[in-house]
Amino acid sequence: MKRLWLIAAGFVLATVAVGQTPEQHEKKKAEMKDLKTDVVEKREENKEMEKHITHAKFKKAVGDRKDKRAEKRHIRKDETHLKNQGVKHPVAKVKHELKAEKELKKAKY
Repeated sequence: MKRLWLIAAGFVLATVAVGQTPEQHEKKKAEMKDLKTDVVEKREENKEMEKHITHAKFKKAVGDRKDKRAEKRHIRKDETHLKNQGVKHPVAKVKHELKAEKELKKAKY
């Protein structure tokens, strides 16, 4: 009788665990996509800041620097959240994906 209860309990726990997996996977995908857009935005902020510094517009450059720092904090926050979910090196993965997309676009032309 004990074995029957243990098997039933194990079956229920396994079913519940498997049932939750797709939701977590979709959540990870959405967060990786969000992280990707954050990395792209940070790169754009970087280019804009460099442009303002080059043209000696230092007040605008300071504002851009603040935006860039805020974006960096957001990226780090997302990175720690994804690491807690089990994704290894999320920012590096995103950067590799962006580079691969860029190379693919170059290859088309």
